[in-house]
Amino acid sequence: MSDEDQLTVPRARPRRWLRAAVAVAVAGALGGGGYWLYDEVFEQCADGVREQGPRDECVGVTDGSYVFDPALRDISRQILDENRRVAKSGKPWVSVAYLQPLTPGTGDKGRDSIRRELEGAYLAQRELNDPRRGGRGDSPQITLLLANSGAGSAQWEPLVDQLKEMKDGDQHLVAVAGFGQSRRTTQQAIDALREARIPMMGSTVTADAVNRPGQTGFWRVAATNSDQASAAVRHLRAVQNRPGRQRPYRVTTLRDRSEQDTYSTSLYRGFTAAAARHGLKVTDLGLAYSADDPAIANAFSALADRVCSDRPDAVYFTGRGRDLRVFIEAMAAAGRRCPTTVVTADDAVGVFDVPESYESRQAFRKVWERSRVTVRHTVLAHPDQWTDTYPGAGNPLPQFRDAYRQDIRRTDDELADGQAIMGHDALLTLGVAIRDGAGRQGTGPVTTGSTRQMLLQISGSKPVYGVSGPVRFDERGDPVGKPLALVELEPDGSYAFQQVVWP
Repeated sequence: MSDEDQLTVPRARPRRWLRAAVAVAVAGALGGGGYWLYDEVFEQCADGVREQGPRDECVGVTDGSYVFDPALRDISRQILDENRRVAKSGKPWVSVAYLQPLTPGTGDKGRDSIRRELEGAYLAQRELNDPRRGGRGDSPQITLLLANSGAGSAQWEPLVDQLKEMKDGDQHLVAVAGFGQSRRTTQQAIDALREARIPMMGSTVTADAVNRPGQTGFWRVAATNSDQASAAVRHLRAVQNRPGRQRPYRVTTLRDRSEQDTYSTSLYRGFTAAAARHGLKVTDLGLAYSADDPAIANAFSALADRVCSDRPDAVYFTGRGRDLRVFIEAMAAAGRRCPTTVVTADDAVGVFDVPESYESRQAFRKVWERSRVTVRHTVLAHPDQWTDTYPGAGNPLPQFRDAYRQDIRRTDDELADGQAIMGHDALLTLGVAIRDGAGRQGTGPVTTGSTRQMLLQISGSKPVYGVSGPVRFDERGDPVGKPLALVELEPDGSYAFQQVVWP
């Protein structure tokens, strides 16, 4: 690779009206250099990264040399080191951008979850680039770019414009992975990249509506909300029909009626449809709130009273983990504290995705214990899930776990929420498609088009053996036949594996 081929990221587009206004004022004092001064000093955070939006967030694409958040400092440096090694290797390379709200705001994934996901993607990058690690060849090499869409992915538009400029150009961008949470802005970013025919691989995006009939271009390694709801329904029906029960086992729903959150909407619809399909008896107590409106704590106070008054045996919760935390706090109030089993989906990890001190975490633990609420939920992956599916030497988990310990230098407990595993499998699956597009000699031209073509070939007869299980896609790009792990989320933040559940 020549010096001219060294990886550089195109600059994000500035907010033109603000830059122009300041440029006019500065130019009056400094002459023709005023425009350049504002463009380079006042708005540029780093090469490829600029301030965007009302929060002046640093939004854009970096090779790891710019750190979007202090929590990502170590993993950004590791990704940068690997990208620099690729640049010096002299081998052909292509780029994959990992898109996330890397400057998270209220309602986004917590910083630790984002970090773990990037750690998993980095391990997949190393596995793809070093044939001794994965045996998947080494040409073309993979550079991993970090793409920040801003809090709530609100700045998706300038970021997508930047990614489109990188498509099949000097930066060799052939795909985008990640995408954060299922929300309207995520859908808008996906639709724009779909229109640009840039292939995508979702890591933890679960809302069913992301993929509509007749559309292609977005694949994901995560089980959809309808699959998670169906797996929960089958589990609850087995409990409901257990012989020897002296009274009926009553199941009800507590739903978020938010119109902005596609996760909550599709989870409720998926659960309702699955309950009808599998014959689960659901008692509708009319328990609902809206995360779009204020006074959520007040709403959950009233809902907790109703739960303790009606005493359902299980409550299927269709909201976010951050809202579940508020419900637990409400249930801990004196006069409530009735034993309640809550069953929900993968966003329950958000119960602990809040910045807090050790003292605050311990205080919440005591509150939870007083509440007498038991939380069980589906997770997208868990280390104990695949001992039967991948028997003996066929299980890729031990190698992944060893790499996590050695390269990331963190404990196995970090793997229990599945975020690192899903980040790994998203990039690994893209890498397999990229390599297939390059051919056996690894010299074929790899483009967004060839990557799309090869992703279409990952079907039932040719799965990718990911750490989360075999990955195979249906015609929409959703995973087929992926079981899930049912875990119990403990007040101390640990995840106790219960069983494998199937949609």
